[in-house]
Amino acid sequence: MSSPYGPPGGHPQWGQQPQGPGMHSGGFPPAPPGYPQPGGFAPRRPPQQPYGGGYGPQPRPPQRGGQFPPPGGYGQYGPPPKKKRSVLPWVLTGFGALLVIAVVLVLGFVAPGWFVRPVFDATSVAKGVAQTLKGSYGLTGVGEVNCPAGQPVAAAHRFDCQVSIDSQPRTVTVTVKNDRGVYEVGHPK
Repeated sequence: MSSPYGPPGGHPQWGQQPQGPGMHSGGFPPAPPGYPQPGGFAPRRPPQQPYGGGYGPQPRPPQRGGQFPPPGGYGQYGPPPKKKRSVLPWVLTGFGALLVIAVVLVLGFVAPGWFVRPVFDATSVAKGVAQTLKGSYGLTGVGEVNCPAGQPVAAAHRFDCQVSIDSQPRTVTVTVKNDRGVYEVGHPK
């Protein structure tokens, strides 16, 4: 019978290697001693056991194809979880701010009163001027006394009050002596 691929002895059959000088079965040159022959199998070695007497090599988990993670960068687990921020720093900051504001308000308006500018009460100063003119200067006919409002309690500050003496308008100069509100009433002009 003839083959459509050529004459029956011209080519080697499937699975056969051509034989030539220096060639051995299988078509490979001889292997050095201690190495397996081509086409053969390596001698079976006993399984290696890990230290501690295990039961042979441990199975490896199956690996997903490819060396790189899938598009998206996070694989099957999704993005890493966001860390929760603690509210404690915010609470402590708010408490500290409230404490600072409270201290400033107390020191500014109560004691020592940095924001409070002490001023004289105009009605009280008018009464004091009338008493001084009557008692210390012995004047009679002292009528209505009008002093300007909002005069600061500051040493060496001066202001004028309007006085009616014997129905005549006069001016009295008031001089502040110290920061405690002590003042001096001058002679009417």
